[in-house]
Amino acid sequence: MNSHPPPRRAVNVGSLLLTPQENECLFGYLGRKCATLCSAVVQVYRAERSYKWVKRCCGVACLVKDNPQRSYFIRVFDIKEGKTMFEQELYHNFSISSPRPYFITFAGDSCQVGLNFASEEEAKRFRVAVSDLLNRRQRKT
Repeated sequence: MNSHPPPRRAVNVGSLLLTPQENECLFGYLGRKCATLCSAVVQVYRAERSYKWVKRCCGVACLVKDNPQRSYFIRVFDIKEGKTMFEQELYHNFSISSPRPYFITFAGDSCQVGLNFASEEEAKRFRVAVSDLLNRRQRKT
């Protein structure tokens, strides 16, 4: 008799603004052994040299637990094309700020990045999911 419980599989969390079919399509783009802890419709902005926000792309942001890479990422997908439009790994000491209820910012690999959410409710859920994850990781170390 095996006393170990089966490993918990993360349940994909879709966007409130997408249809169930669109969310299922999104989950198919995540990759093998990857799960999204939260999803939201966003515009991605970057603070370029001129210190102005410049829109880079639109899509669905996912807070992805990537088991093969043993890491977490914010990935933005184009759900029509099935392409990854943006990716940021949640590195050590990653932090987010929320200057507006619908906008979060963080230090990207080459510049400051902003996510402009289509819905304040989705922004709140995404912010909470990222904060919870960062707090759990902080307690582990």
